[in-house]
Amino acid sequence: MHITVLQENLLRALIKTGRAISTKPQLPVLSHVLLETENGGLRITATNMETTESVHVAAKVEKAGALCVPSRVLTELVSSLPAETAHLVAGEGSLSVRCAGFSANIPGVASGEFPPVPQIGKTKGTSLQKQALVEALTLVLFAAATDEGRPLLTGVRIEDKGDSVVFAATDGYRLSMKKLSLPLKNNIRLVVPARALSEVVKVSQEDRDSESVSFLQEEGGQLVFVVGDTEIFTRPIEGEYPNFEKIIPATHNTRVLFEKEALVRAVKSAAIFARDNANIIRFHIENQSVVVSANTPQVGENQIDVAAKVDGDGGDIAFNSRFLVEFLANFSGEELLFEMTGGLNAVAFRPVNDDSFLHVIMPVRVASG
Repeated sequence: MHITVLQENLLRALIKTGRAISTKPQLPVLSHVLLETENGGLRITATNMETTESVHVAAKVEKAGALCVPSRVLTELVSSLPAETAHLVAGEGSLSVRCAGFSANIPGVASGEFPPVPQIGKTKGTSLQKQALVEALTLVLFAAATDEGRPLLTGVRIEDKGDSVVFAATDGYRLSMKKLSLPLKNNIRLVVPARALSEVVKVSQEDRDSESVSFLQEEGGQLVFVVGDTEIFTRPIEGEYPNFEKIIPATHNTRVLFEKEALVRAVKSAAIFARDNANIIRFHIENQSVVVSANTPQVGENQIDVAAKVDGDGGDIAFNSRFLVEFLANFSGEELLFEMTGGLNAVAFRPVNDDSFLHVIMPVRVASG
């Protein structure tokens, strides 16, 4: 293999594919990227066996070929090169890289050692509006579980409900649900790995030229998301996703209208004093204000009065501050509604005048006083 490619294009592709590589790969070759010539250009692929990412890079092919090279070494090398044309030549088990006076040789392994790379078949893809998809995923991805002990909860449930598609994620302690009008196939019901969808979001945000994301569901079950020159392959997580709708509060006896930024400041301040006390922060709701507080004897205590519009009984409730911080970081509205029924039942957060999004958090049971 012998190709010439612009350093900046090569680096951009290596950074993307590098994100698909596991920090603890199951096999040595999974820490490598596959470089292969294709359609008069270069294709760079990486995989963690759950998600595969392929990026097509414009390049001049002098000689076709393929080779696997350690991702980290190649990425660090290319990042140190000047923004000039780089020459990549694959020899017997090594890759020679030359660029504007820089030269290096990196040991590699035969391309046949790399797992089979998925290919897009003849299935017609569905074009999804990129910005809408990214906004929906941003509102749910953070709520997915990271513990592999319950694999289904590490995914995002995507289900066609006739007039809308519902995206939902839960880790058992919180739930995020977003409804969106998308042209997906009728009766689609999938649980897609959250890590793969997180990469779809990152690539979509990096690609400023594409206005859409192409989604394909191949006959063998393979799922493909195409954003510009990048293809992300994954498979749905098999199994029956839990009935998350049963934890959505049906009623409430207290509703609070918060200004988001005021609540963010209060929660972040209280979180400082909650770190050594299981991250517990408390809300005391009374009259037209909410007192947000935290108390850890070794660290200290604080309380913040947050102006709010309160309708209902009020009361006391406690949360894991991390859940609130993550939710507020991903919520883009200027105001939000908070609905509760007592201090032990699930709490709902909603945008104002928007029924398409709902976030539910289970409170923490704490001793009174």
